[in-house]
Amino acid sequence: MAKAIKQIKEKQVLADLFLIVLDGRAPISSYNEEFDKISPEKPRLFVITKSDMADKSKIQKILERFDNTSSKVIFVNLKDNKSKKIIFSAINSQLELKRKKDLEKGLLKPRLRVFILGVPNSGKSTLINLLANSRAKVGDMPGVTKGQQWINAKDIQLLDTPGILWPKFEDQLIGIKLAIIGSIKPEIIPKKDFFNFGYKLLSNYYPEKIIELGLDPAEDEVEIYNNLYKLAKIKHFLIKNTQPDLEKTMQWFIIYLRKLTNVTYD
Repeated sequence: MAKAIKQIKEKQVLADLFLIVLDGRAPISSYNEEFDKISPEKPRLFVITKSDMADKSKIQKILERFDNTSSKVIFVNLKDNKSKKIIFSAINSQLELKRKKDLEKGLLKPRLRVFILGVPNSGKSTLINLLANSRAKVGDMPGVTKGQQWINAKDIQLLDTPGILWPKFEDQLIGIKLAIIGSIKPEIIPKKDFFNFGYKLLSNYYPEKIIELGLDPAEDEVEIYNNLYKLAKIKHFLIKNTQPDLEKTMQWFIIYLRKLTNVTYD
């Protein structure tokens, strides 16, 4: 990750616009603050993806965090082809001043460069495929893009970069959020910890989602364990039809967290 940041900083002079891709289920938690230090005077476009899965009531909070005089925020579902027009329109809006300055210098149609940044599995490759009609590798696990590559999209050059996290998470809940949205591999977090923190997270932000499962919102670990036991019985995850299969139940709940819609954990 340090190497990737260094490479971007070395090339930052080439950038006309930084396009930062964020997952709508945790856009604030999935933002790498290191990006603030890279050519802060240059315009930013924040593309909040997975709008079909995000909580629309959190839009204002997200705008307050990222929208300012030099930055623009848009919300898109990259699976919807209409997003292509929305993104290009926003890119052109952010590049309008640069194009005007180039025109004054006598540069009629320079190919402007847009750096694509984001944490792993945020949707960068999917966005590039949409804009460039290309076939960059796309996956639902972090680490698909291994190095930087330039891709042409109309009169714009896109620099695809590997997903960049930060060295450590001071807040464990941020780590859980990133695991839920697939920015870090869930396997690196002990399943019990993932379940406990995920249960607390959902109880705190969306207790109705817990209640819909026939469980009780809880933040106390003993109460959470009791609900785990209860969930195993509700789902009939049993060993030899008698004892609850807690491992299988925790795994089911982790997948449930990843598939939830209308949620934003920020």
